[in-house]
Amino acid sequence: MPTEARPVLNPVLSLKRDPRRVGVTGRSTDETKIVQSRLADHKIKLSERIASFENQTTRYRAGKILVAVKMHDDSLAPSYEPVSIFRESLGSELIAPIEGGYLAQLDRQSIKNISQIVHDCASIDVRVTVSRIEDISLPSDADVLRGRSVQYLWDQAIKDERGRVFTLWLAPYRKNEARSEVSAQIGKLAEEQEIFSLTDLVSITREHGSDADQLQLQSSQASTSIVRAIREYRQNPFTRMQFVARNPDVISRLVSSGAVVRIEPVRPLEVAEIPSAPDPDRPVPDEQWQPVVGVVDGGMFAQTYAPMVAWRAPSLVSDIAANRKHGNRVGCLVVHGSAWNTHLTLPPLVCRIGVAQAIAKDGSGAATRTAFRSYLREIIARHCGDTKVWNFSFNEPVDGTSYLEMSALGHEIHKIAREFDILPVISIGNIDGRNNKRLNPPADCEAALTVGGRVREGSLPGVACDVCLPGPGPEGLKKPEVSWFSSLRGLGGAEETGSSYATAIVSAVAAHTFHQLKSPTPDLVKALLINTADGDTHDNRLGWGSPCLTSPTPWECPEGSVTLIWTAALRAGLWHYWEDIPIPPEFITNGKLKGSATLTAILRPKVSELGSANYFSTRLQVALQYTKPDGKMGNLAGSMKESTDAEVQARAEHSKWNPVRHHAVNIPSGKSFSGNTLRVCARIYGRDLYQFGMSGNSEIEESQVAFALTISAPPERSGSSIYNSVATRLGNYVESAVNDIEVNVSNS
Repeated sequence: MPTEARPVLNPVLSLKRDPRRVGVTGRSTDETKIVQSRLADHKIKLSERIASFENQTTRYRAGKILVAVKMHDDSLAPSYEPVSIFRESLGSELIAPIEGGYLAQLDRQSIKNISQIVHDCASIDVRVTVSRIEDISLPSDADVLRGRSVQYLWDQAIKDERGRVFTLWLAPYRKNEARSEVSAQIGKLAEEQEIFSLTDLVSITREHGSDADQLQLQSSQASTSIVRAIREYRQNPFTRMQFVARNPDVISRLVSSGAVVRIEPVRPLEVAEIPSAPDPDRPVPDEQWQPVVGVVDGGMFAQTYAPMVAWRAPSLVSDIAANRKHGNRVGCLVVHGSAWNTHLTLPPLVCRIGVAQAIAKDGSGAATRTAFRSYLREIIARHCGDTKVWNFSFNEPVDGTSYLEMSALGHEIHKIAREFDILPVISIGNIDGRNNKRLNPPADCEAALTVGGRVREGSLPGVACDVCLPGPGPEGLKKPEVSWFSSLRGLGGAEETGSSYATAIVSAVAAHTFHQLKSPTPDLVKALLINTADGDTHDNRLGWGSPCLTSPTPWECPEGSVTLIWTAALRAGLWHYWEDIPIPPEFITNGKLKGSATLTAILRPKVSELGSANYFSTRLQVALQYTKPDGKMGNLAGSMKESTDAEVQARAEHSKWNPVRHHAVNIPSGKSFSGNTLRVCARIYGRDLYQFGMSGNSEIEESQVAFALTISAPPERSGSSIYNSVATRLGNYVESAVNDIEVNVSNS
């Protein structure tokens, strides 16, 4: 009867205190927001530009036309959203964010009225708006192509016997009649066999009397990709469609038609090839209580590991086409990577795996690539109850110089992860001849924990691995979040290098963290791993470092520190304060605060379905605060400059819209203070709410946020009882966040 062994001496603590909520008074628009030097010129130029749209007869759909509203760089903040010029014009409104501004829908009958409103500038808010808009124009072919050529996209797309495979975003008109006209255009191209549908839906079923799942391809006419997209488009303006184009000319026709706003090639999913070598003797564990990691890779063929396979999904790719070597290697590292690498400092964790054989050898996966998203959703839906962490050590190759925006695959995995409450752990990708500058999708997935690589220095992780790609991701995403050894031994015997292997180790740590916490969520686990990593500031290759270096596990506190974790639902437009967090005496030296503190908070964000600019529509601002000697509140960890610095500066320097907020402070010389408590403050902000049919913060549903706060004594007091001090003073407001019941599994 195997038992989970080592007791947790100082478990992470759950904070049970509710926040105090404080309302915020909105700021009104005034004359100081007008850029007077631009106003006179802009109101003439823009009014004439708007008036010229009336003659664009080929661009209208049911009397509506889409235009790009480009803002000056000093006017990208949500407070300058140009809604004022549309308020009096029925059927004209902002639709979605785009790079440097907004996509707007204009009603042909309102063109003269809007032009006159801009020309007259009769109200303050219109004058502010007009002085902030750089230009209003029709989206060009270059906008749809993101500056790339049609031939480039064609060359990047996977092949189909009828042509090449692409994903497009249909023009997001608000009016149903306009979308019907777009649908008719797409339908006509299909009838002319210029574009073709894909059978890209799969389902997993189990026949009566069978104990094995079966994979079925949904091939009815009603389920093909074009028919399904047109059906969805009737209800949802932000609809994507996967299709086969007969030749590059078809792509050119679609781009210039006005029926699409974005088009991307569907690329293969790839991993690095692993050379074979004799397997060393590494017996598998005989315990069976371990948490399960879903491994979506090339399968698991090594019979040695059959006892550690908790479930095996029907295969998307055949045994012949599957990348067997990579799947075996990643799987064995997830099961017990430390046993393969006893020369390295790795947590001695053991996992079982769920096997989803879905990644083919290079050049062999085109036939199944279009069904991948559907397959992934099916297996996660089937196993999300007992499998909360999913290892994705595969990537979609991109050109490192290509336009940096959210990938379709990254967005799809985000939606699946948020729907089924799982944590994807994704490799950042490796440098190759195509790309040495940016991460490979789906490492840009918001909901994922993205992993980079580190080389070893002795037995510990050291500097960044120069084989692994760097971040950041699009829209200010700080990727990777964590990193680990990228050169590891596994099945095959030889030491190999790649971000895939670091990802396998992190997956095991994440799965055990889920297993240990009483009330885990994907974001809480992610926050705890980031909070316990060994770096204070973010690095585009290392992330915030590696967990399990300063503490044996993320769910326990090392000597001289205490960690509080909690989750909360926050309302936009309110300040939330978690007050009366005691300042322990171990955090005070000679009457001053001395030591270190780390605050990590992760927002479950609202995102744009267009997947382009301004991907995140909600953001989080947090800080750990203290009382200064003059009685005012000061920021101990977190500058709060996201709301005060200019938008361009705040995005560049503070990653303002990144849903992960990580603030660390070290106070080696002491800081004067008053009082005896700290507090955590947090606030949710929104932008581009028009795309969801919302008019203000009050309509945003509560946002889920996960918090992790660590307070540490200075090094000279690292053996102090700071843990007991905080736990005792908080009393009934904290409890162990870790399961304290031993798990016993009988052999029956």
